[in-house]
Amino acid sequence: MLVGIKDGRFFLGTFHCLDKQGNIILQDTIEYRSTRRSSPSPMEQRCLGLVLIPSSCQNSCHVDCSVEEQLSLLKV
Repeated sequence: MLVGIKDGRFFLGTFHCLDKQGNIILQDTIEYRSTRRSSPSPMEQRCLGLVLIPSSCQNSCHVDCSVEEQLSLLKV
């Protein structure tokens, strides 16, 4: 599952669960973020593991995509 949040970061991980408040919990998660805010640049990544993404921060959510499709969404 690929989840985008309002500050421009993306989290790519395995869906674990959705709680009562609508927060998404991902496991084996990798965070992707732009290294520069002013212009498009290569994405920086780091491994995070288990992550809770608050519903108030969620901007987009993509499921049932191949890894190649998920990575191509990061380039948008």
